[in-house]
Amino acid sequence: MKLLITAVFGLVLLTGASGPGPLKDSMGNFFTSKDEVALMRGEVADLRHGRGSAAPGWVTQYAGALCAGDSAYVVERTDPALAVTQADIDAQFQRLHDNGLDCTSIRYLGSVGTSQFVFVMRHGQKDVWYVFTLSEDGQTIAKVE
Repeated sequence: MKLLITAVFGLVLLTGASGPGPLKDSMGNFFTSKDEVALMRGEVADLRHGRGSAAPGWVTQYAGALCAGDSAYVVERTDPALAVTQADIDAQFQRLHDNGLDCTSIRYLGSVGTSQFVFVMRHGQKDVWYVFTLSEDGQTIAKVE
């Protein structure tokens, strides 16, 4: 009985049933077919190395400007319909700084179609995902989620 309990706890820890585990990315459900496991592994690899369309250079610069606190570039590339001012952006950067959430790194994950681009920024001890949606003309950012 002790051996069975030990084996079950070991399986729970390794498969990530109690949180992240070392086999979580590489081991699917026992009832998962090999094709589904291969698809899951491919999706994990795609997310780690960027999936879909490459982000336009200026979108990558926009994400970099958000991370660096460059409010002038952010305002320049934000859709005018949003009526965002440089003072608004500076105030947001200051709030992040006051809460110890300065951005220290940025990583591109991929795109959703050709108008949404996903980046992960490291704020303090947290990774925060951002989805940048382009305006209809594709020249400015219309929404940040």
